[in-house]
Parts: sequence; C-alpha cells; structure tokens
Amino acid sequence: MDEDLHSVFAERFVRNENRVYRYVFSLVPRRSEAEEVFQETSLTLWKTWNRYDPAVDFVAWACGIAHNLVRNHLRKRKNQPRLLLDGEILDQLAERRAADDPLLEERRSVLRACLQRLSGEQRRLVEEVYGGERSMKDIADSASQSPNAIYKTLRRIRAGLFECAERKLAPGGAS
Repeated sequence: MDEDLHSVFAERFVRNENRVYRYVFSLVPRRSEAEEVFQETSLTLWKTWNRYDPAVDFVAWACGIAHNLVRNHLRKRKNQPRLLLDGEILDQLAERRAADDPLLEERRSVLRACLQRLSGEQRRLVEEVYGGERSMKDIADSASQSPNAIYKTLRRIRAGLFECAERKLAPGGAS
C-alpha cells in the first residue's frame, strides 16, 4: 500500500474507530470478545483497504466487515453453552444500530452545543458530577453547599439542557 493510501486509511480509521467499536460492542456484549472482534475487524480493514470504494461511507463499509466478523465469531462459539443471537436477530440489531447512529451523533452534537451555552460554573458542576470520581457529598462540601442544593442545581441545569436540545432538534431548529 503506498504512503498516500496508508495516510488516508489511517485518517479515516482514527476518525471513525470509536463508532466501529461501539457497533461491534452493541452486537458482542462481552467486552473481551468485542475487543477481539474489533481487533480482527481493524486488521481486515487494513488488509482490504485497496478494495475500498471511496464512494461508500467509510463507517458503513467498516461496519459491514465487522458484521460479517461478528457472525463468524458467534458461529465459532455456537458449541459453547451460552445464549447466542441467531443470524436473523443479529441482522435486525445491526440494521437498527445503523439506523440509530446518525440520530445519536446528531443528539450528541446538539448536547455539546447546549453544554457550551452553560455558564462556566454550571459546566464545571456538570463535568464534576458526571465525569469525575468524587462523591456528591465531596462536591457539595467543596462548594460549601448541601448535597440537596447541588441536586436542585443539577435538576435546573438538566431542565435547561433538555429545553435547549428540544429547540435545536425541533423542525426549523432554533439556535
């Protein structure tokens, strides 16, 4: 593979690897097995890159390959005494996941935009509560507030985020 093709593959793969991994994980619920299938998918994508059609969406192409590898993985495991999805159910899940992905991305984008509209203090609180390792009591103590006061503040912030997202997602999407 020449260097230009190599760099195009690397750029597209890095930009989309999380989406492909989430797709695999949605079909293979055990993390260790999902990671194994994802690694196999990554290698297969690399090996077949010279056959990739640039007119096809990269994620759709990658998820198509991943889908086939998931089916192979589950077929190999059929002899093990576990509840496995049959091919038809797997296909239905894959179709639904593919249909939901653009909506999910749009909602994430809208939520990011709405989060940017919060004051710095509100955004820090949201990040601390939902992204941090500290307990609500620790957060409340550091803010010299009761946990109940923090919960009330979060309720107002969430209500505001919900309203902002509803406006942006409505037809005609107000900013």
